[in-house]
Amino acid sequence: MSRQTYKSNPGIKLVPNNTGDAGRVEEQIRPVQIMIPMELDRKNRVFGFFALDTEDLPEGSQKNLNEITGTPFKPELAGLTVIAGPVVQTLQENYSKALFMLADSIDRCDNSAHSQNTALWAKRIAETMRLEENEVMEISLASRLHDIGKSIIPRELLTKPGPLSAEEWQIIKRHSEYGAALMQPSQGLSAIIPLVFAHHERFDGTGYPNGLAGSNIPLGARILGVADAFSTMVSGRAYRAPITLDQAKQELIQNSGTQFDPDIVKTMINLLQRY
Repeated sequence: MSRQTYKSNPGIKLVPNNTGDAGRVEEQIRPVQIMIPMELDRKNRVFGFFALDTEDLPEGSQKNLNEITGTPFKPELAGLTVIAGPVVQTLQENYSKALFMLADSIDRCDNSAHSQNTALWAKRIAETMRLEENEVMEISLASRLHDIGKSIIPRELLTKPGPLSAEEWQIIKRHSEYGAALMQPSQGLSAIIPLVFAHHERFDGTGYPNGLAGSNIPLGARILGVADAFSTMVSGRAYRAPITLDQAKQELIQNSGTQFDPDIVKTMINLLQRY
């Protein structure tokens, strides 16, 4: 699978333990806007977390993340004691699990199973294209997590029923970048970050965030783009009513070669004949 290099802004940093042992060490860090708790002690206090270290986030980001996850974490805990050293691997595993919970929580915001449906269709497309087993797995995994960046978008924009303003739309369009940044701390997910980052690129080069075109878009991201659009069309979201299967097919065909990779659209249309 092709690998795409990109600059991730915002970035995520794990608060380190400079002693390198299993003890606790006080860390002083400058204020950040997004903090994601990983571990709770017996008194239900956070003692391990990842920090999204950036000043370039929409207002209300931490509030929305707290609402989606139901986390007890509060920003004023930024100076707390952090467990690191040998515990870091546990934090890595917890972080990956937290991202899947985040994906499900985002779906619940609009009463959908969008990420799971997208993953199902992306996996079917990849298998039909006879990709290697590891590539199929990566594409399916990326599809499950492709919208986690929306946890950083203010809730009122995610659920707004009417048209978005130009400024609001620019905020929404950042979700693929936010999603890629949120995945950075998980070493096990590094291979699929480029797919999440590029899933809104368009085959004709008019997509975002980098305006990639054709084969410069990772194959997994092109597959994800078709599966994502189809799932949105037939299931609907808070901002879009569902359409019929035939209408969705026509949308895919009409946008083949512009928004979507024509070969992947053909594969998808053939797949839909079976279901």
